Amino acid sequence: MTLVKKDIMIIKGYVLAEIAIAVGIPLIIANRQPQMGGMTGLLIATLIASLSFNLAVSGKENQYPKATALLSSTPYMRNRVVAAKYILYIIIYLFCCIVSFAEMKFIPELRVESFVQSAAFVFLSQAIGMGIFLPIQYKFGYEKTRYLCSLFYLYPFAASAMKQMLLFESFGHLRRSNTGTSAIILFAAGLAVWIISFEISKKIFDGKDLV
Repeated sequence: MTLVKKDIMIIKGYVLAEIAIAVGIPLIIANRQPQMGGMTGLLIATLIASLSFNLAVSGKENQYPKATALLSSTPYMRNRVVAAKYILYIIIYLFCCIVSFAEMKFIPELRVESFVQSAAFVFLSQAIGMGIFLPIQYKFGYEKTRYLCSLFYLYPFAASAMKQMLLFESFGHLRRSNTGTSAIILFAAGLAVWIISFEISKKIFDGKDLV
């Protein structure tokens, strides 16, 4: 957890902005696009908060590459540096879920039929989006991949459309018969994506010359 705290501390000036994203995006959707619903608000808040956090931390680390090299002086520490990044995105997800759940209690436009199922879909969506982006960033570095971020800002809307057209459709019968089972499947799929992404990132980072 020390490395997780390190990442938070180096961008402590952005913490309020992250909180504002988690709180504000669902409220904006409820006010301007209530038909989109609470799950879309949670989805967009989670993914934009994740991406904004990534840009802030990676930008700071890019300014001080020797510090990263010192932290990653052993293979064991390299694994922990990568693991800390992935843990932070889980923390962001959980925070957004807590905020969204609280908002749904007071704002009818944000309420969903099953919060657990919606949260499971968002978990899988975050795992796919950031799970693809992180290995690419480890492979090519911050400078070469930061321009890809504009595409990832569009990802929440693509994921929402995917929910409507493909992914949830395939789970349609299961969803109607047992929401708990479908939520477990979505969470398990998301966890599998995270683990695969972490292993790829770890392998890439292990082979990098940081000096």
